[in-house]
Amino acid sequence: MSWMEIEKRLRELSVDDVIKLVKGLHDLSPQNKAWLRAKLLPVAQDTKYLEACRRKVANYVYKETKGIPSMPRFREAKKIISEYRKSTSDLRGTLDLMLTYLERGHEFTLDFGDIDEPFYDKLINMLEHFAIELRRSPAKYELYEQFRPRLMAIRKNSDIGWGYGDFIQETVGELEELLGAVR
Repeated sequence: MSWMEIEKRLRELSVDDVIKLVKGLHDLSPQNKAWLRAKLLPVAQDTKYLEACRRKVANYVYKETKGIPSMPRFREAKKIISEYRKSTSDLRGTLDLMLTYLERGHEFTLDFGDIDEPFYDKLINMLEHFAIELRRSPAKYELYEQFRPRLMAIRKNSDIGWGYGDFIQETVGELEELLGAVR
């Protein structure tokens, strides 16, 4: 069914039927709920949805368990971040999830030692995207202040292999130079 056919059918429905249809979409997924909330109540943030996404990202990357955990599932974690961003357009929450991904991957390598180059490439890629999004934001100074303690904690113990530690030092250093002093 094409969009034109759907639109034609929607125009034939009563307001009550459209509301029932939207309610069905709302109940179908957390992403739909967040998207509708963002479109209809743009000032309100869905902290429950953000927290649920944060838990999922943390568990996909490094779920602390007894014994040795499974390797991080970076692809699934990135999908959660992407879905959150698309459904909410909340940059602050998206950056929070990106940093959670990085923190959990960082903790994984601190706990289990040197991993392979593709592992570090995924963390580098996430930090790079985080820094780009932060620099682009009109609220970059405010956002940086919010995330600065977490970045400094990662930077503090980043003497880790495959150029990853160097990238952290360089990227966080650039952010600190650009955004660290309140302007």
